[in-house]
Amino acid sequence: MGEAVITSSTRDRLLDAAEHCLRATGIRRTTVGQIAESAGVSRAWLYRLFPDKMSLIGAALLRGDEEFWAQARAQVEAADGLAGQVAAAVAFSRSHRPGALVLQLKEGEPEAFAAVVGSGLRQILPGMSSFWHPYLEQARARGEVRGDLDIGRAAEWVLRMVISLVTTPGDAVDIDDPAQVRAFLTDFLVAGLA
Repeated sequence: MGEAVITSSTRDRLLDAAEHCLRATGIRRTTVGQIAESAGVSRAWLYRLFPDKMSLIGAALLRGDEEFWAQARAQVEAADGLAGQVAAAVAFSRSHRPGALVLQLKEGEPEAFAAVVGSGLRQILPGMSSFWHPYLEQARARGEVRGDLDIGRAAEWVLRMVISLVTTPGDAVDIDDPAQVRAFLTDFLVAGLA
């Protein structure tokens, strides 16, 4: 196991191995050792890429739903303006049905799945926020947001808004009404970035 450099193929092998182990044994019975062995890397090497089992499993589940990301991009790209794009992401996320592995784990091991989502999400949030970089850059080019906007920080804020709107209903906006969501985002998110 003489790994020399971390490559995207090493990361992909680890995520493939994690997905394979999850399908075979579930969350609780899958170990870091199993995943490392299946990927052909040492545990120490695995820990260079993922700080713990939960972040690795979270990343595998997220990557495993590539169809979600492709469909999300199509929905977001079809919308007009930043508020419309974020509203489209909220609507799509609320209507999306997770992939088979996610459903299997969520139904079979609800407590372990909740722990993965909570812990793993903290580790992969920065990677997920990069989804918003091109849309924020386009909004900046259109003059919708200020010219000196820190795209990385703003992208994380947009992602946090999407997650919050998708998962936490409130009184200020009906999250199932796209027009209300767009107006809410125009008034607060876009105004905050302008």
